[in-house]
Amino acid sequence: AQPGYDEGPRNVGRLFIYVLMLVIAAAFAGFVWNLYSGRDVPLIAAPAGAYKTRPSPEAANAPDPVEENALYSALEGRAETGAASPRPGPEAPVETAAESGAPLLAPAPSFAANGAFLAQVAALQSEAAAASAWTRLSTRAPDLFSSARLDVERADLGPRGIYYRVRAGYFADRANATRFCQRIRRMGQDCIVVSR
Repeated sequence: AQPGYDEGPRNVGRLFIYVLMLVIAAAFAGFVWNLYSGRDVPLIAAPAGAYKTRPSPEAANAPDPVEENALYSALEGRAETGAASPRPGPEAPVETAAESGAPLLAPAPSFAANGAFLAQVAALQSEAAAASAWTRLSTRAPDLFSSARLDVERADLGPRGIYYRVRAGYFADRANATRFCQRIRRMGQDCIVVSR
């Protein structure tokens, strides 16, 4: 060693790094040991008994007295006015299988002059493309688009750019807009219901 050259601090730094490496290695070895040591993992057992049970034939076929009374009252013309129905009626099916096997659609949607709902069929980056999309769709399904009105909304999406939303309208309620979208989807076109 040359005179005046001190290796003390350098050795302390190396020693600290070695100790730190040993601590990390020991911690990793402990982790691996615990992971593969074969200790039993606690198992949460499912409750005993059947998950689902079939109702007895008597309970399944028993009429609901409230619903039955309301039905007979309505048939006899004695429907209660102002009373809430005990349960909502079944929804109209979207599609039912005809006897020929071909699927049927729900009733055709009805349009309103100034309804609160629309069906968005596209979002494009130019007004010309929006007009072209409307023409293409209305040509493919003239009966569906015969009463529809074109509604183009300009949407500034910031860094994503400006889009022109092509929407068909107008519908008085969400159910009619949904029926319109179902028919559009059958054509292979995306469609979502939106409110004005």
